[in-house]
Amino acid sequence: MRKKVSGVIEFVRGTPCFIADYGSREPVSISWGMQQRYRFFAGDRLTASLETDRRGRLQALPVEILQRAVETINGVVRRAPDGTLLLEPFTRFPFDPVVIETPDDGTPPPAAGAAVTVRLTVYAGGDNPARGRIAGTFGMFRTPGVDTRLVIAAHDLPDRFPRGCRAAARELARPVERRDRRDRTDLRNKAFVTIDGEDARDFDDAVAIDPLPDSGWRLYIAIADVSHYVTPGSIVDREARRRGTSVYFPDRCLPMLPEELSNGICSLKPGEERLAVTAIIEFDAAGKPCHEQFCPAVIRSQARLTYNLVAAVLAGGRPQGRGAAGAREQSEQLRNMGRLAALLRKRRLARGSLDFDLPEAQIVFDRDGRVTDVHPLERNDAHRLIEEFMLAANEAVATRLTWLHAPFLYRVHEPPDTRDTGEINRILQCFGLSVKGRQAVHPRAFQEVLRQAAGTTAAALVNRLLLGAMQKAVYQPVNAGHFGLALENYTHFTSPIRRYPDLMVHRELKRRLWHRGEDADPWAADEAALTAAGAQLSTAERRAMEAERTADAVKKLLYLEEQPPETVYAGMVSGIHRAGIFVTLDRVLADGLIPFRVLDDYFVIDAEKMSAVGENSGWRYTVGDRLEVIATDIDPVRRRLDLKPVKPPVGGRRARRRSYRGRTAGRRK
Repeated sequence: MRKKVSGVIEFVRGTPCFIADYGSREPVSISWGMQQRYRFFAGDRLTASLETDRRGRLQALPVEILQRAVETINGVVRRAPDGTLLLEPFTRFPFDPVVIETPDDGTPPPAAGAAVTVRLTVYAGGDNPARGRIAGTFGMFRTPGVDTRLVIAAHDLPDRFPRGCRAAARELARPVERRDRRDRTDLRNKAFVTIDGEDARDFDDAVAIDPLPDSGWRLYIAIADVSHYVTPGSIVDREARRRGTSVYFPDRCLPMLPEELSNGICSLKPGEERLAVTAIIEFDAAGKPCHEQFCPAVIRSQARLTYNLVAAVLAGGRPQGRGAAGAREQSEQLRNMGRLAALLRKRRLARGSLDFDLPEAQIVFDRDGRVTDVHPLERNDAHRLIEEFMLAANEAVATRLTWLHAPFLYRVHEPPDTRDTGEINRILQCFGLSVKGRQAVHPRAFQEVLRQAAGTTAAALVNRLLLGAMQKAVYQPVNAGHFGLALENYTHFTSPIRRYPDLMVHRELKRRLWHRGEDADPWAADEAALTAAGAQLSTAERRAMEAERTADAVKKLLYLEEQPPETVYAGMVSGIHRAGIFVTLDRVLADGLIPFRVLDDYFVIDAEKMSAVGENSGWRYTVGDRLEVIATDIDPVRRRLDLKPVKPPVGGRRARRRSYRGRTAGRRK
């Protein structure tokens, strides 16, 4: 059988496969030789000849590359020993380093260490390297801020607003007038406060609380009414839709909306009138919601509080520092909020909702933008308070819109695949843990594992493992529930400044409840349009998260580069791979690899016990072991950190050598 068709390349489990244009989307394998000959990118368009091999398997034989999906590549210049300039790609790239061609116009070549964009002129094939010309420069990679610019370019993130967008935003960002207050509930005398991080610049939510006579509470959650300013189809709306979300890097932010809106008229700044969509939820003495209502409102926040200030009040202490006076004035209200939040969390955990405790790294900079410290960022009761209130508002809005049969984007989180949980159980057994459930997994099974791991040295690793086993949450118009929160109805409503799906939900809520929003949202025209919108916004979210993780990793490695070479770091074995032993450093929260080649032994991997055992020494390295290591090779461009143990693992044991004699798995061929 031989048939010539056109199609595109997609990667399936890291391997390029051919997807034909006609109906079927089944991937067709491509031989290893052809992969090496063409060095495909995901999205490459080509013609191929389909044929069946002797075993009856369908294979694609590439005939002609019609269009390459990648024309430019970003990276850092390095000089080869022979003087040739090479580009070290910043993202995954199917070629060896790209040869940088000398400019014909006499322009001096870039210096080694420069971050640049190269336009490919020759694609790699066989033994021939790819070649390209300099198309743009960012500066020297290790100059503060240049690495972030490279991350932005590598992930194709928009960092500038189009012409006319900022001007349109400035026209919209006028003070609240009498006509804006028309038909809105006046909540300016309500004691709203914002609670955010120390360095927050945009405040899209404010909260207030009233105790009720029957020992319950009335909670007010005011969310910036971005939809009042950003109408469907406007230039600001089109750009916000294209971005999908704000992107937060350690040293800068790429906002979804121009700063005139995100940090200006839409930000719920203290002492200034702002328009909001407010959820008012009444809870009984046990924290059970018994009544909800929603209203367009005008508010005036009374204080800008930080998590640390609020945490001090909740702990019964006296807040100190900037903004402490406002926290002390609101102390009674904050304590009421703390009581309600504790009840909401108790009810949420009782239904099986997962509460992952994943440490995040706080990256500290000096005035010049250089990283001076990296340490874990502590979550306190104030973080949990705001999280509980936002979850309550999101659920209330999703439930109301569901009752109204309104078309909107749910935040859907489907249950994990039992095959994934089986794989995770192999690792969890190292800690005496396992996720219960064969045919289906209930959130309580994950919750029980988290509970058992809490307070142990393996807690962070177990949290990461369980989170990795779960499906990715997505936006879609078909409700499939939220596994992680153990909720039937859930959406995103509380962050319209930085998430476009929230803005869409605001528009639908206003249209359904108050017949506002005469300009129809084309993304909500029908289920097909809404499905496409959800897919695009989910993709934008994943792209932003990947860029943020990349930026964090680069900053951590730049910090480690500046430390003395013999600095000893404590860490935990987080994985065993045929290439070596993965270790997560405690304080910096960076992941590194101890290559087997640096150990004076030959190690055999025991897949069942998630360990590696030295044939001569008998030392066993197991997931969860504590180690002290030093860094031997730090490469921020490739995000690679090579480590070497200072001594055998703490708690590591010598294995019985005889149990490994004669094993063939993992031996050198």
